[in-house]
Amino acid sequence: MTTVLVTGGGERLAEVAKAIEEAGAETTVVDTLDRLGEAVRGKTFDGYVQLPVAMTPRTGGSLVSRVEQFLSEGLLSRFRAAETVLPALAESANVLLVGGQTNVDSDAPDDQEARTALMRVLAHALRAERAPSHLRVRTAGPEWSATDIATKILSEGGSESDAEQTGERQAIGKAYADWRAEVLGLVRVEF
Repeated sequence: MTTVLVTGGGERLAEVAKAIEEAGAETTVVDTLDRLGEAVRGKTFDGYVQLPVAMTPRTGGSLVSRVEQFLSEGLLSRFRAAETVLPALAESANVLLVGGQTNVDSDAPDDQEARTALMRVLAHALRAERAPSHLRVRTAGPEWSATDIATKILSEGGSESDAEQTGERQAIGKAYADWRAEVLGLVRVEF
């Protein structure tokens, strides 16, 4: 039976897990990063759905402080979660990173494109970490239904022939392996 890990928070967590189960897979649901390591220890998952985390914005303080909290406890916590989950993913697992978290304050600047770009960076990092093997990682918007998510996480990929996929996968795997070596080889970076 296909096994899928579903992480995140909020109301969508149970809804997405139910849709995946109704599509015929077994799910493990984790609603907090604190329990994630324990939940995946000794297991292997064929799929991983990472939903947005639920967080309570700070009250008071500066806008800069609230945006920092949004990034560190929200968007960037997804990188920590993915790092924890990665060893528990099957070699050719499907991963779906689902967007949806909005800014923590209506006065705060919101840049959906920047948030989506950070999720794409996470997707590339996951692929590179597994290179040259082929980890299928996709991103999805907040408008995706639970059924859409279940269908995509349980799909086997495109319709190309095995020969085309093998050649393409090898080239992509090598490119990600090269990128990974470059990033790991960085001695000093200025931002």
